[in-house]
Amino acid sequence: MRSFRVAFQNIRRSPYQALTAILNLTLIYFIIGIFVFIALGAQLILVHFETRPQVIAYLADQASNDDITSLTHRLQTVEGVDRIKYVSKEEALSIYKESVGNDPLLLGTITDLGVVTAEILPASLEISVTDPDSFDAVVAVMEDSTVVATNISGKKDIDFPTDVVGELTTWTRGLRLGGGVVIAVLALSSVLTIFTLIGMQISMHKGEISTVKLLGAKGMFIAKPFLVESMVYSSVGALFGWIFDYLAILYVTSFLSPHLSGIIAFPIDPVVMLVVLAGMLLGATALGLVAGLLAAVRFLRR
Repeated sequence: MRSFRVAFQNIRRSPYQALTAILNLTLIYFIIGIFVFIALGAQLILVHFETRPQVIAYLADQASNDDITSLTHRLQTVEGVDRIKYVSKEEALSIYKESVGNDPLLLGTITDLGVVTAEILPASLEISVTDPDSFDAVVAVMEDSTVVATNISGKKDIDFPTDVVGELTTWTRGLRLGGGVVIAVLALSSVLTIFTLIGMQISMHKGEISTVKLLGAKGMFIAKPFLVESMVYSSVGALFGWIFDYLAILYVTSFLSPHLSGIIAFPIDPVVMLVVLAGMLLGATALGLVAGLLAAVRFLRR
């Protein structure tokens, strides 16, 4: 209790220094939180697209059930294949109708081509992979199969949106790397901020410190209030940074929700926000403790 009492006395004695430190740390942890949420959002978007059918092979009309089963077994032996789904002609018609709605032109009800029926739509195989590096092997198997239909250009009729997933993977990895570097730099900045402030506090109390040393006080007894003070600065900065992060997310929810519907649930689950808060507070407290220890070791040895 003595350490907390002395720490808060030190804060009250130098309110402007404390306010400056908390404002700087709030900005630092606000930026850290923004990068954390961006990285989490990018990961959710990547997972969403990775779990969707990434390769769609349209099957020839003459393909038998045995041929389709044989191709499915071959695809299952490819490393990285996660899921294979067979879509029949009837299911393809249902999907088509859902995608075009009640448009009579696209449904064929007002054209000379007649009403769109299941017979004119191809069956297909939808393949999802867990690793983008498996795309080439999957496509190679389907291009070598007579079960897959051939389009008018003489190539196998395969939808292969590898660029989308590949670019998302690249962007996500880049965000992780860049975000990690930025967070490391900001964490170092927070340590230096607290280190400087605690060093100033120790210098301001050097007379009192000399007196208690003469009375036989040990180093840790002297350092404890400064360690508590450094952790208070850091944790309060993290708390305010998280609050501003939460307000920023609430502000952009109306803009992001229409574009990310079905990928990220808006508003953000409060449990997720509390988990992020707990992580930020733990990390901030640890950084504050490290900064306080460094300052105490350096300045108390003088």
